[in-house]
Amino acid sequence: MSSRRVLRETRTIDPASITEQYLDRVLALPEGVGTLRVELDFEKVTDCFQLYAAALDPDGFLRGHVQCPGDPGPRRLSFEVGEGHADLGCHPGPLPAGEWTIRIDLDRFTQGGSYELRVYVADAGLRGAVTAVARTGVEREEPVPSSSPTWLRGELHSHSLHSDGSADLPALLDAARAAGLDFLAVSDHFTSSHWAELARLEEQGAAEGLVLLRSIELTSHFGHANLHGLSRWPGTYVDADGWDFADAARDVHAQDGLVGVNHPFSGRQAWRRDDHTWDDVDLLEIDNFGQGANNDAAVGLWDRLLGSGHRVTGVAGTDCHHPQKPEHRMGQVTTVVRAERSREGIIGALRAGEAYVSRGAGLRLSARTDAGECGMGGTVPVSPGRPVHLDVELDTPRPAVLFILRGGLLWHMEPVEAAGPAHIRVTDPRPLPGHYRAELHASSDDPYFWASCNRSHASSLAVSNPVWVAATSPREAERHSA
Repeated sequence: MSSRRVLRETRTIDPASITEQYLDRVLALPEGVGTLRVELDFEKVTDCFQLYAAALDPDGFLRGHVQCPGDPGPRRLSFEVGEGHADLGCHPGPLPAGEWTIRIDLDRFTQGGSYELRVYVADAGLRGAVTAVARTGVEREEPVPSSSPTWLRGELHSHSLHSDGSADLPALLDAARAAGLDFLAVSDHFTSSHWAELARLEEQGAAEGLVLLRSIELTSHFGHANLHGLSRWPGTYVDADGWDFADAARDVHAQDGLVGVNHPFSGRQAWRRDDHTWDDVDLLEIDNFGQGANNDAAVGLWDRLLGSGHRVTGVAGTDCHHPQKPEHRMGQVTTVVRAERSREGIIGALRAGEAYVSRGAGLRLSARTDAGECGMGGTVPVSPGRPVHLDVELDTPRPAVLFILRGGLLWHMEPVEAAGPAHIRVTDPRPLPGHYRAELHASSDDPYFWASCNRSHASSLAVSNPVWVAATSPREAERHSA
């Protein structure tokens, strides 16, 4: 039996007359529908008129999604989802009767344009059936035998053909292994459809050597956020009434997952949301490989958040869409964590802040007082008049300069004359409650370098997460010493 069209809409829209972020059409599906196909035609104008298409089932779960990567011009976006099959970005399974939402996402809408939307259905039984929709993608993994924590390098921001990447998942895994990575987050936009394929690749041994995180990039009109460590789709459409970013963050945290703001100063993708507090955020992308000087602004935001007491972990991302292109090649910037080699271990280390960002160098910061010691993300107590000792373990590929910041202000700098590993100890005789963090930057032959010490994204080799200092009373300090 052939498919039949159940919706056709042609419309010209003008930004002056549209206040919504999504254009939704409700479609009542009767019992017995086995296949749903959505087609959207429009003229893409890069950064001015760009649309996405999606289908959500009666429970609000995202069953199908398609973006429009590529050049401007006439575009046809289409996807099909059915009982026993689904296009990339979609979930296969029975199509429940009820009210489905066909969504046009007005991703870029600074000038007017026209579109034609068509929806087709076919009766069940045309292709093989599956028994259920994989709403969670895969089951939560069983606990794995614990291993000793070690330093693991990984990629927290990448995309496949399930959203707007150019590579399939096997190619993305191959690129991660070629870069010598230990873990990988495929953070496809909107959808969780890639989780099931990743699970199959793991079962087949195609992910050997890699820990694969379950991640999604929440892609709103007012900023992007990577969600890691998920067990179910959390609701990634936060620009409509009734569900906002704070709601999505609560859902992620209920799954023991993490919320990370991406490229916070990236033009129209910059973080401009006001429907949350920074307590909702666990991670901040302080180094996105393609963002250039925007990373300097991101580090400034991070320092302001840390200074306000927010324990937000600084992380990195290649934002890899095309692993075959030099500017998207994995391994050029990584997040390094001290963790057991498991999903739970890596998520726990990111949550705790036991991590640093690397552009080819190693950088580990720890703190010690007479009352205790800690690594990155930890806290040591200190009483008035007692010093704090900072230990930096580094491994640099070239001569460098170590900078230590106290409370967001530059407090200490020291040359590292030769490539290779080094240990540097610095003592603060009068520490203040707050935090310290370290940066390692390539040194320069410019004779004026030591006058300006112009540290920026262009010279960055590594950035540590902070160690924290908490004030104690003299009596508490004596008790710790005893």
